Amino acid sequence: MEENRFFKYIWRFNAIVLMIAGLLAIGVLTFGGYKIYLETTRERNTKNIVNIQEGGEIEEEWQLGYLSKIEGTPYVMIPLNSDQSYSQSYYSKSSSSARNYLFINSQNNEKHWLFNTNKYLVVDSEFLTERDYGDEKRKIRAILYKVVKNDTDKDKRLTGKDIKAIGISMPNGKGYKEVLQDVDLFIGHQLIDKNTLLIVYQKKGVGYSANVLLSGFVLTNEAELPDINP
Repeated sequence: MEENRFFKYIWRFNAIVLMIAGLLAIGVLTFGGYKIYLETTRERNTKNIVNIQEGGEIEEEWQLGYLSKIEGTPYVMIPLNSDQSYSQSYYSKSSSSARNYLFINSQNNEKHWLFNTNKYLVVDSEFLTERDYGDEKRKIRAILYKVVKNDTDKDKRLTGKDIKAIGISMPNGKGYKEVLQDVDLFIGHQLIDKNTLLIVYQKKGVGYSANVLLSGFVLTNEAELPDINP
């Protein structure tokens, strides 16, 4: 009898352990499934992607971004962003992209846009600043833009993977001019003096370097980069 009672206790204990283990397994699977559901159905947030596919269910909102003060001028610069939301298979997607820039003169409240259209994607913009670290405020000489105008890879989107144009404007956003078109990859730039910008880039798979004169935004001294020795 004592032995039978002992085995009954063992069986009950094992049953309880198995029940607890089963409940834990169910809980883990339920939680894991819920996490997977959230991951696959949540909204994806991206940047610098403009969906231009016709007939899709795309909602687009326009809003101004954060302003940037342009040192050495009375102007501020504010991006105009498009926020696109659209469904893609089992999840939704949202993308915020700069499409234009508004310049405001803080002294007389004069305003103007960089472009006369909002169809482009501005992948990036950078202030070209004199490298005089002795001054508390470094003067901005010009503004450099990387702009996508067309869906060159035919994926129904404007992205940084498309062919780009490189443009420059004066610090107040006026005088915009494209100094380069058909750029595959913009590698880098350096302001080497107050009037000369060095740029390095790739067009049709070939690397180049060139200078841009900031007085008139003229491209000079364009030359291919040397071949890479194996």
